[in-house]
Amino acid sequence: NTDGETYSVTPEEFTRRTEAFIKANTGEEWLLEDGMAPEVAAPPGDVYLIAKQYFWFPILKLRAGETYRLHLSSMDYQHGFSLLPLNMNFQVVPGYDHVITIQPQLPGEYPIVCNEFCGVGHQNMVGKLIVE
Repeated sequence: NTDGETYSVTPEEFTRRTEAFIKANTGEEWLLEDGMAPEVAAPPGDVYLIAKQYFWFPILKLRAGETYRLHLSSMDYQHGFSLLPLNMNFQVVPGYDHVITIQPQLPGEYPIVCNEFCGVGHQNMVGKLIVE
């Protein structure tokens, strides 16, 4: 992991924060247990991403050149956050809010893969970060 901040948080509290973040930026309620990942166009600042067997929630749409504080947490097991094709890798574990500052530069769609084996559906755990 690179430099960043880490705070203790329960999975329930992190889920509540993420769902509130989604509602504030889409005007709609999206619940983690629905199993679908909405696209959230977020202004610069704090953005939230959940790792859970076997998906990432939500899909983040960020603006090139803007600065974001990406909050990451897992709801169940240890997962690996790998942003391709960048060499960005982080361990994401339950009970912690891992905060990293990012400033995407190039527009495009960037896959997020779990690089920590998390069960039989591990190979399907692919998310997406969109930079506009």
